[in-house]
Amino acid sequence: MANMLILTGMATILAASTVIIVTSVSLSPARIHFSITDANGANSTVDGMAGVSFNFNLTVGNPSHRAGVEYKDVIVNLQLARKRVKRKSVPATVNESMPLSQRPNRPISMAVAAFVEQDLLDLYLKKVHYRDHPTLTIIVTALVHFKVGVTYTRLYDITISCPPVDFFDVFQDGSVINIFPKGNINCSA
Repeated sequence: MANMLILTGMATILAASTVIIVTSVSLSPARIHFSITDANGANSTVDGMAGVSFNFNLTVGNPSHRAGVEYKDVIVNLQLARKRVKRKSVPATVNESMPLSQRPNRPISMAVAAFVEQDLLDLYLKKVHYRDHPTLTIIVTALVHFKVGVTYTRLYDITISCPPVDFFDVFQDGSVINIFPKGNINCSA
């Protein structure tokens, strides 16, 4: 009788362990990949201030065949790569309403716009030698739930950084032109 109770207890522990392992594996977060696509911009005026408007798509690939993604919030900043400029970060606007759902094994794109005031741009570019290429680093923070079937995971805070992007070219005479990257810029966490 005691042996039967011990075997029953061991079988129960084994079954519970199996359920816990299967649940944790199936609810593990999917690996999603961020990239910047279709970058462009132009000189513009916003609220009477001259500057440059940057526009691009934040494209997110979800290669998982089982987990969808629900974006609760996405925050994008352009980071200026100069030590002597006090204001180093420019917020961008994600032009999508949240929450935003992404189905398994599907990419999704979010339109992003940012405006850099001419005064900040001039100060930033003044610190650059003509042989340098002034760069902007795009920082993305996303609050997401992964969804497997009808079950949601806990909330994940994902921060990624894109490699520095040449948005400008500075010439020896001090003149500047806006250039924009061709193709995709892959970002990483």
